[in-house]
Amino acid sequence: METIVREDLLDLEKVRDIKSIELLIDLLRTRVGSVVSYQSLAEDLQVSSPTIKHWLQILENLYIIFPVRTYHTNITRSILKGTKYYFYDTGAVEGDDGAKLGNLAACAFIKEVHYLEDTTGSRYALHYLRDKEKREVDFLISVDNTPRFMVEIKLSDASFSPALFYFCKRLPTAKAVQIVLHLWKKKTKNNVNMFPAAEFLKNLNFSL
Repeated sequence: METIVREDLLDLEKVRDIKSIELLIDLLRTRVGSVVSYQSLAEDLQVSSPTIKHWLQILENLYIIFPVRTYHTNITRSILKGTKYYFYDTGAVEGDDGAKLGNLAACAFIKEVHYLEDTTGSRYALHYLRDKEKREVDFLISVDNTPRFMVEIKLSDASFSPALFYFCKRLPTAKAVQIVLHLWKKKTKNNVNMFPAAEFLKNLNFSL
């Protein structure tokens, strides 16, 4: 990470404040899976919000992080509703096991999304779901802007997420899955499937 920031970054961008970008990375390590507030990051680093957005774009260009935005048919609204950032290097994540599992899943999903987009000609995208009442599902895969797969991630809770059933009714084109790290057997309820996380990620398949 230090080599990328201190060498590759200087080759690509005229950035003077390398230390602040390193601090930004450290802040993002602790906020994986959470909606990022540009204003909050700007206040923490004592720079402007546009500067934070520019630095985040640089980190994306260097393949250090990748964004996951809310799903909305209007792309402008999707961006305004908030963005989460995940690390390509899963070892960079700090925090609880839930954040680490979420980042691991995000990496597996973005890899599959890129592969399918390259090989099928369809437009795949990785999002998350959240409404005004703060009901949320961790990930949504869309194909040609049509919702296809919803995935909720849990460490050990074997009960189904109510948000999955809620969004299933509103997004009937999307299959719903909940994956759990510590789960001994599969479950099904109202067309929502629950799988052990390792099994689901090992056999990952979003193709239609």
